Amino acid sequence: MAENKDFFHESVQDASTIKDVLQALQEAMEHRRIVLSADGQEMVLTPDALLHMSIKARKKGTSNKLQIKIVWEDRGEGEESRSGRLSIGS
Repeated sequence: MAENKDFFHESVQDASTIKDVLQALQEAMEHRRIVLSADGQEMVLTPDALLHMSIKARKKGTSNKLQIKIVWEDRGEGEESRSGRLSIGS
């Protein structure tokens, strides 16, 4: 039976530090092994096969929000991609 486990970390960081975190996540994804640790918590994730990704952004007055969500099943058989190409620019 699969183990249920949660990891949560929240902090306030500058844009440069967030960039470093995203780069570390990119490198971990390339190795298909993500190790998350903070405040005595640790979780190891092994993304494999096809992953479902969603990006959501919102502006409400002066408040801005960007959510990136990546979901997959462990040892799942590959599924065909169901959506088009995403472009992100600066």
